[in-house]
Amino acid sequence: MFREHIFSVFNEPDVEERLKLVRTQIDPFFEEAIQEVLPILNGNGETYRAFIAKHARRHSNPPPNTWVAFAQNKRGYKMVPHYEIGVWDDRLFVWLAFETNMQERQSAIDKLKSKQAGFLNLGAQFKLSNNHMAKSFISLTKGNFEKSVKEYRFQKKAEVLIGRVLQKDNRNLDSKAAVLEMIEQTISVLSKIWDN
Repeated sequence: MFREHIFSVFNEPDVEERLKLVRTQIDPFFEEAIQEVLPILNGNGETYRAFIAKHARRHSNPPPNTWVAFAQNKRGYKMVPHYEIGVWDDRLFVWLAFETNMQERQSAIDKLKSKQAGFLNLGAQFKLSNNHMAKSFISLTKGNFEKSVKEYRFQKKAEVLIGRVLQKDNRNLDSKAAVLEMIEQTISVLSKIWDN
């Protein structure tokens, strides 16, 4: 079952063994997702690239999560708005992410404000987070959105992430095809708001 194939990786306590499992069990899934996502993101002439997490600095502690990011930057993704698909030990996430090291933060904030109505029309299955290194998320409401964007403007460590989270017990995680379909749909609707 796809659920066990993905989440069982995080049961491995040894750092090297977990990294091997990430490379053999999760990264191939990310490669499949890349094949589905890049045509969506680049459909309007954009130049998104994919970056699979390498965990190169992991030597003593096993990674608590892993991800693939999509950005319009050859040198990396953290300094620009980007899309992220990732897995923790108990959930899968798809985010449009604005992280702490954004180079042009004010222009991203202005654009977020201008796209507010579109994001708020996404529906209850879409969530909001203010920390890509934590599992927590909140409802994507007008108040939460405005507060998160305001914090992102005035607090250096604040972040804004908009997307979907599938908890480990979600039925969609039974099937890789269903997960890929959810990822495609999520990226597509987020991209229609952000990239247009």
